[in-house]
Amino acid sequence: MRQRRLSNTCPIMITLSLVMGLFVLSGCAARSATLPPPTPFTPVPVDFIHSWTKGTHPFTGAAVIDIDSDGTFEVFVGGGEGQQDALLSYRGGRLVNIEDGTGLSRTSATYGSTAIDLDADGDTDLIVARENGVYLYLNDKGRFHERLIPVDLPTDSVPFSVAVSDIDHDGDGDLYVSVFVNAKTFRSATFNDPTHAKPNRLLLNNGDLTFTDITESSGTASKQNTFLSVFVDLDSDGWQDLVVSQNTGAVEIFHNMKDRTFQPVPTTSDLGFWMGLAVGDIDKDGDQDLFFTNVGTSIPLFLTSGDLRNDQRHTHDWMLLRNDGNFRFTDVTDAYGLTGEGFAWGAVFEDLNLDGQLDLCVAQNYIKWPIHKFVKLSGRTYLQSNETSTPVLHHVPALGLENRYFGQSPVIVDLNGDGRQDLVWLNIDGPVRAFLNTSHGNYITMVLPDTVANLGTRITIETDRGKSYTRAVIGTVGMLTDQTPELSFGLGPQEQVLRAIIQRPNGTTETMSTLPINRKTVIN
Repeated sequence: MRQRRLSNTCPIMITLSLVMGLFVLSGCAARSATLPPPTPFTPVPVDFIHSWTKGTHPFTGAAVIDIDSDGTFEVFVGGGEGQQDALLSYRGGRLVNIEDGTGLSRTSATYGSTAIDLDADGDTDLIVARENGVYLYLNDKGRFHERLIPVDLPTDSVPFSVAVSDIDHDGDGDLYVSVFVNAKTFRSATFNDPTHAKPNRLLLNNGDLTFTDITESSGTASKQNTFLSVFVDLDSDGWQDLVVSQNTGAVEIFHNMKDRTFQPVPTTSDLGFWMGLAVGDIDKDGDQDLFFTNVGTSIPLFLTSGDLRNDQRHTHDWMLLRNDGNFRFTDVTDAYGLTGEGFAWGAVFEDLNLDGQLDLCVAQNYIKWPIHKFVKLSGRTYLQSNETSTPVLHHVPALGLENRYFGQSPVIVDLNGDGRQDLVWLNIDGPVRAFLNTSHGNYITMVLPDTVANLGTRITIETDRGKSYTRAVIGTVGMLTDQTPELSFGLGPQEQVLRAIIQRPNGTTETMSTLPINRKTVIN
C-alpha cells in the first residue's frame, strides 16, 4: 500500500499547495514512451449537445442499445432539465438523433441509464434514472412503453444509476439503485453527516417486473452518497459481487453469499471522492481488476477537508486495485504510472489500438471548479506497454481522442458495425463527441445478446502466443453509463486464434475453435 497524503497541512504547505495546484492544472506530468505510433481515431459529427440546468446535478447518462435487433447499436443520451433525451444512430457518416417517436424521452433531468432485456422477450429494454424517479422502458420492436419503478428513496435524494444482476440465480434481473443527495441540499466535502449520506437500494425482481426492496436484509445499503455501483464476479465463483464507488467515503465491496445477502469485504481504500469505475483484467491473470477516479491534482487537498476529524485522512489520488484472488487487492496505481493526474470522472478499459493489451480511457474536468472553465484538461487515453519488466500505462495524445470539454465518461460502442470498438465522449453541458476506430490491428469481436442470463459471462481468447486478457459482460461501468455488450479482443499482427473459452455464470464452459479474425462471432 503506497503512502497517502494527509489532510492536515501547515499554513506554509497550504500556500505552496495552492500555488502548485494553479500551476499543475493539467495534473499530467509528461512521460516518455517508446510505443509505436498509433493510428488516430477519426472524428464523427454528432447531433446532440447536453444542456445543464442549475438546481439539478450537472450530469447526464448514456447507454449502448440495439433498439430493433438489427445488429447495429444506437446510443441513448440523457438530456438536462427541460431538455429531451436523445437516441443517436450512425447514419451517413454522422450520429443523428432518432429519438422522436420512440417514446424514450422525458424532460426531467436524466442521469444514468442501463440497457438490458429485462422481460426476456428478445428486445433490449432500457432503465433510466432521472431527477424524478427510476423508469423502465419496455421495448416493442423499437417503440418503448414507459413504466415508473417504485423505489423508496431517502428524503432529499435522487437516483443516479441502476445496476442489474441476477443476484440469486433465479433467472430474472434484480436492480441496485445508486442514490445521491439532491442538488439543492448537497454540500461538498461532507464526510461525517449521516443525514447528508443517502443509502442505496437493492430491489429483488419478483419475476413479473415488480420489485421488493431487500436493502436492509441483504446488507447492501452503503455508507455514503454513491455515483455508481457495478456488479462483477470478483472471485470467479459464477455469482456477481457488488462494488460501490462513493463520494466522500471509502470504496465498498460486497461479497455475494448466494442467499440474497452480501458481506462487506475489507479494502485498503482511504476516504476519497471516488467517482468513475473501470473494470478489466489488466494483468491477464483471469480475474477482474478495479480502477477508481478521484479529484486528482486539480484541487489542493486542504480545500476538500470539509468536516474531516483530526483522526481521519483522505486522498485525491486515483486508485488501481489489482485483484489477487479470494477478495485480496493490491494498490498498483504507482506501478502502472497513474499518479499525478488531474480531476477525473468516468473511466473504461478497452484495447484501443488492438495490440492485445487492455488500455484505459478517462474523462476529465469539473464544471463547478472555476479554473476548469478557462483551462480544461484533455481527457486521458493510456496505452499499455510491456517494454519494461512490469506493464505501464502511457498517455498517448496521438490517438486523436483529446476532449477539452466537461467530460463525464467514455462510452465504448461499435458505431459503424465493422467489429472495431469506437469511442464516444459523454460531456456535461456540451457536445457529445464520437470517434471511429481505424486501427489496423487484427481483432475478434464476440457478440452476446444483451440479456440477464449473459451478465457475468467471461471469455478468454487463446492464441499460439498464450492467453489474452479475460473479458466479462459487466454493465454500468464508466460514470452513469452502460457500455457495449460486445467483447472485443485485439490481436495485433497475429492472424490465428486457437480457441475461445466461454465461461457462463451457471458454471458451464464452452470452447470455440478456429475463430475467424476481423469479424464478429455471434454467441447465443
